[in-house]
Amino acid sequence: MFINTKLAKSVKLACAFGAATAALVAPNAALSQETEAEAAAAVEKIQVTGSRIRKIEFASNAPIATVGEQEFDMTATVNTESLLNTLPQVVPGLDRTSNNPGNGTATADLRGLGANRTLVLVNGKRVTPTTSSGVVDINAIPTAMIKNVEVLTGGASAVYGSDAVAGVINFILKDDFEGVDTSIGYESTEQGDAGIWNADLTIGGNFDDGRGNVVFNMAYTSREDLFQGDRSFANTALGEDGSGGLEPTGSSGVPQTAIFAGGFAGYAPDSSGIIFDQNGGVRPFVASGQVNDYYNYAPVNYLQLPQERHQFSALGHYDVTDNIEVYGSAMFTDSNVPSQLAPTPIFQTSTFTLDGNPFLTPEAQGIISDAIGLGVDTDGDGIDDEGRALLRRRLEEVGNRRSEDTFTSFQLMAGVRGFFGDSSWSYDAYYQTGRVRNANAQLGNVNRGRFDQALLLATDENGQVILDANGNPSCADTSANGSTVGCTPLNIFGEGNISESSAAFLRTAVSATSTFEQRLFGANVTGDTQGWFELPGGPIGISFTYEHREDDFEFLPSQDLAASTIAGFNGSPAVEGGFNVSSYGVEVYLPILVGAEFAELLDLELAYRTEDYTTAGTVDAYKISGSWAPMDTLRFRAGFNTAVRAPNIAELFSPQGENFPGATDPCAGNAPDVFKTQQVKDLCIQTGVPADVVHTPAINPASGQVRTLSGGNPNLVEEEAETLTIGFVADVTDEISFSLDYFDIEIEDAVSAFGGGTNNILDTCYDSSKAGSGFGNPFCNAVNRRSDGTIDFVEAGSQNVASITLKGYDLIASYETEVMGGDFSVRYLGTYTAESDFLPFDGSPDLIECAGLFGANCGEPVPEYKHRTTVSYTADDYTLQLLWRYVGEVNDDDNSQDFSVEEISAFNYFDLAGTYFLTESLRVTAGIDNMFDKAPPIIGGNAEQANTYPATYDVFGRTYYVNFRASF
Repeated sequence: MFINTKLAKSVKLACAFGAATAALVAPNAALSQETEAEAAAAVEKIQVTGSRIRKIEFASNAPIATVGEQEFDMTATVNTESLLNTLPQVVPGLDRTSNNPGNGTATADLRGLGANRTLVLVNGKRVTPTTSSGVVDINAIPTAMIKNVEVLTGGASAVYGSDAVAGVINFILKDDFEGVDTSIGYESTEQGDAGIWNADLTIGGNFDDGRGNVVFNMAYTSREDLFQGDRSFANTALGEDGSGGLEPTGSSGVPQTAIFAGGFAGYAPDSSGIIFDQNGGVRPFVASGQVNDYYNYAPVNYLQLPQERHQFSALGHYDVTDNIEVYGSAMFTDSNVPSQLAPTPIFQTSTFTLDGNPFLTPEAQGIISDAIGLGVDTDGDGIDDEGRALLRRRLEEVGNRRSEDTFTSFQLMAGVRGFFGDSSWSYDAYYQTGRVRNANAQLGNVNRGRFDQALLLATDENGQVILDANGNPSCADTSANGSTVGCTPLNIFGEGNISESSAAFLRTAVSATSTFEQRLFGANVTGDTQGWFELPGGPIGISFTYEHREDDFEFLPSQDLAASTIAGFNGSPAVEGGFNVSSYGVEVYLPILVGAEFAELLDLELAYRTEDYTTAGTVDAYKISGSWAPMDTLRFRAGFNTAVRAPNIAELFSPQGENFPGATDPCAGNAPDVFKTQQVKDLCIQTGVPADVVHTPAINPASGQVRTLSGGNPNLVEEEAETLTIGFVADVTDEISFSLDYFDIEIEDAVSAFGGGTNNILDTCYDSSKAGSGFGNPFCNAVNRRSDGTIDFVEAGSQNVASITLKGYDLIASYETEVMGGDFSVRYLGTYTAESDFLPFDGSPDLIECAGLFGANCGEPVPEYKHRTTVSYTADDYTLQLLWRYVGEVNDDDNSQDFSVEEISAFNYFDLAGTYFLTESLRVTAGIDNMFDKAPPIIGGNAEQANTYPATYDVFGRTYYVNFRASF
């Protein structure tokens, strides 16, 4: 243990700066003992997130925000991400509201740089990822076992390796618990819905005269569903009305079937589309106004995803000798989270029987024949035998789309640690293995091939439809074509006209399993140079680290899902891949001066890590940081890190798959006015849009979404980042302390979809002011259109092409005092984001700036300023807490769009909670979230889901919760 003549001042300084990050541990004696040596013996070196070197001076040289056990208790947190998302350093990722987009997981996203750039740790060690992107499902971490969470922002790859570009979130679990602790809790909104039940039991104790300790925990969570139809702001899909307001909108994939084509313009001069009535007749499609024909898909979508979760955890350690301790842990989670969407909309260019079709009126046959007939009229009656068009049909008769995801995960770890004799050198070696399996079953998908098959009716040699004695037609091809039943003719011409036998023929069973396995061996040796070399401030701290990790992922979809021959959920081809990586690292802590004049502390931290990937090759990262405390109460700190992120399995090995991001087609009728020029119209025609449908609703993207194909790239290399933090920590008085830090993160060679995403590809292709526009350019070549001019898909594969810049300030402050015999405290976390920029590719003139913005390019709102302030008061039997969350104003990121909501004003949320000890061992906690029932902002076409951003803005309204906890 570090002892020198400067220790007393070092201890004093450590106490001064420790309030914001950690606490000294003095198990054997108080610091008030008579001699300096005895005081030194009472001080145990500790380790904080961001370094493996234990030292007495424990204030970090990088900003660390800490969320303690009390915060989890007072907020009755069940799903950890809900608490993390209130931190200003975090931009919400996937959570309980993430229905579409969403995959049943909960993620953490530091600084909005992406969940794949945030490294999640438990007790300083990696957690087994859930997805092929290497992202951890926070659901797998047992909430009841969390002692505290340390959030370190800024690159930490030199210490922890790849993925720690944005920083790390370190969940520190209770590993030395004695007694029995059990709780049960429930929360519900003021409207009596969106309920969440949770219960947990923790049992722990020492054995063998205190040489060992084992802790067991069991937890159960049941979360009820809540639909968008249950809230007035979300029960109708909204869009812009063209005059600054909102109107009901939705999807042109309607239950009646709609067809848009230029040939209908004469029949319906105010609309280039038709919609069918129940008898097979047609009328013009009403595409605007408060009463229109768009399908309202919102009500059956989840606003809160239901969940049932079981968790079992165990931690233990045992002192074999005074210098050898064995330890281990086991975590198991089973989490079932479904998602649900409206019935499948199929948008498919199909050929269908026209002349003599009993499902269509003669008048409708003539109108359709004139517009989209194929020109073959076998019987010469003036109506073509067949028509061909992009059919837009909502298949309500098939049923809602529902995806059931069950995640089963376990992680086992065993290790040995201790000291080398009586020296200050310690060791820690461990092995851990983990596996996450996701079983996915989908309902509501239909087979595209069978859809086409059922539209063609059997005809005779004169082209006449053959009817049986009851007047019913049959399929031209009656084979089952992979179905469990034979083909039944499909009547899509009118709402509710698809028979159950036809629906059964269309339905296809879809399932998939994915498995992520990780095996990891790690070892480090840590000590100092005491006794053979010391600086004026003491011996040099040193840590050597070795780590070997093997990651493997496999995704096995059923045939229809793999081949993307379904309509409903996105097609997903099989994925299989993995990599091994061996890492070597060294850290050095240099206490240059301690207790000197104008240098109560002057220190320097250095770290270097090299990693050898079987995929990306060798990557390196280093850290230089230091601090200077001219006096006990003031400390300046700075750090420079390089960070790396090797491409993950999905980015490397995924075959081409599909998704449907929000985007606007510059050639469509709903395109911004800036695109409605002759120059753009000519380019639209050049790129495959028929002249008579340019800038008409005939080619409006379905539901504002554009099918996009993207996949992996085995030639990707690592991302490289440079992070700089500069700041200071001050203890103004014994009661007041604060820290202010500037952060600057720059990422080069960032892995990104080509062109910066679908919306940017379309904008760049058709905007002549942008480099990359024009026919024959790669951006326009990435846009693939059907013969009717609608977008079939946009190609957006992964490349090392982007760069990201993030700059801003973090302020952490606390005030603690005694009031009326109790403890009063105020804790503040605030972040000001000055820059959050994304450059899609090197040389691009289109820098996407997201600080203070939201929308199609930036996604989740990134306010320039947000904070979290906690005011608490604790007396003998009770604690009261008021939480104030501030989300600053944001503006739409695309002023070329005619969105009615260009700005979202600042939001203030207030949560009140209290804990009361009924007895010494029994306490009750109750609280109110969103005390003033603040409704979320209502946005039109630039919303994420539910007409808003439900992970950022509260969509539940005033919510009450209560939790009973007994401790023995």
